[in-house]
Amino acid sequence: MKQHLSILVHNRAIYSQFLKKFTLDQLNKVPDGFNNNILWNVAHSLVTQQLLIYSLSGVKPLVSESWIDSYRKGTKPEAEVTQEFVDALDAALFSTFNQLEVDLDSGVFKEFNPYTTSTKMHIDSIVTALSFVLFHDGIHIGSILALAKLV
Repeated sequence: MKQHLSILVHNRAIYSQFLKKFTLDQLNKVPDGFNNNILWNVAHSLVTQQLLIYSLSGVKPLVSESWIDSYRKGTKPEAEVTQEFVDALDAALFSTFNQLEVDLDSGVFKEFNPYTTSTKMHIDSIVTALSFVLFHDGIHIGSILALAKLV
């Protein structure tokens, strides 16, 4: 599990670098041929991690319902976000990671509701959920790299 967390925090650092490297206009821009933007991909990845690990374990997610409603699977950017939101998202990348470590160490995740993803991956434990989150992060880091060439 420690290896998974090492990769997860590395991914969070990559997301944070994207949030810092690009201007607010670039983070909000949805290029032609795309249905989302850099910021949406970062927020979506965080929300997905919260849903797959916390919600499927019956534990309240660490991010707000409004974030979940705006960035869960099937959503797209509906409005431009502010710098304050970008800063809050950047902070949440690491605060939620730190809390995840605490929660894993203290045994918060006692149950797990199995779930099959849209890619047909069956998630039946916290370990499988964390593994899938890393795979999912890779997809969205790749999307951001493609978007970065167009903004």
